[in-house]
Amino acid sequence: MTPRADTVVTVQMALRAAARRLADAGIATPALDAEVLLRHALGFGGDRAALFLRRPEPLPPAAADALARLLERRLAGEPVAYLTGTREFFGLPFAVGPGVLVPRPETELLVEWALGWLAARSPGPAATVLDVGTGSGAIALALGASLPPGRPHVIVGSDVSETALAVAAANRAALAGQGRAGEVALVRGDLAGWCRGPVDLLLANLPYLRPDQLAGNAELRLEPAEALVSGPDGLAAIRRLVADAPRLLPPGGAVGLEIDPAQADTVAALLGSHLPGATVRVRPDLAGLARHVTAELPAG
Repeated sequence: MTPRADTVVTVQMALRAAARRLADAGIATPALDAEVLLRHALGFGGDRAALFLRRPEPLPPAAADALARLLERRLAGEPVAYLTGTREFFGLPFAVGPGVLVPRPETELLVEWALGWLAARSPGPAATVLDVGTGSGAIALALGASLPPGRPHVIVGSDVSETALAVAAANRAALAGQGRAGEVALVRGDLAGWCRGPVDLLLANLPYLRPDQLAGNAELRLEPAEALVSGPDGLAAIRRLVADAPRLLPPGGAVGLEIDPAQADTVAALLGSHLPGATVRVRPDLAGLARHVTAELPAG
């Protein structure tokens, strides 16, 4: 139902109407997307409380125009994070845009596992951590921001894409300006072939989709294909990195990989084959889907 010309459209009315439009178009998270876009149109950013308090108020015309433009772009398939320019990850704001993968909530679980693994080493020597395919820098920078002060771990994020590394560097600078970033180095390189090692903890959220998975997913069509697809079965990059892991990991080292749930058994077998004696585990995400595979080598 379209409001009459003399009807005052409140913030709450605009929010509900936007969510309905997105839902009717088959958007997976219409209410959340509508809220984030409306907050952005109003200039509230991540302040949900401000939106809640303004719900009964009339929607300013400038905000209504901005929301209309954002909705059209969202309905055309642009990710919300590209529309707002930011995505929260591990409680930190990350700038994103075309050319980098939008950080996903499930990847936060890989960061949590890595933090737990590093904490279990305490009070041993500092570790060297390599985040391969760092993209926006989400994993490496979240680790750097979350580790306790006084633990001088070496954290490196690498990527083959200059565009991605520029975004990661901007995120590093922004977090440093807020006093929320640890020491994180950024390196351009193809997987880990550039690295001499050793690397105590090897992390990667590499491309893992098949071409047909990308072709059939409208939600992903504007994100960089090179950050999503990897060979006919989606495992080309993961195979190369796992094959290189024995050269990089010392005794007691570990690797954590994000995967497509259907790849869990294959990736676990790959890790077991290349890292004999390692304890290999498949770890579920919050939906119960196999999302990460980890391998931990014995210390001696």
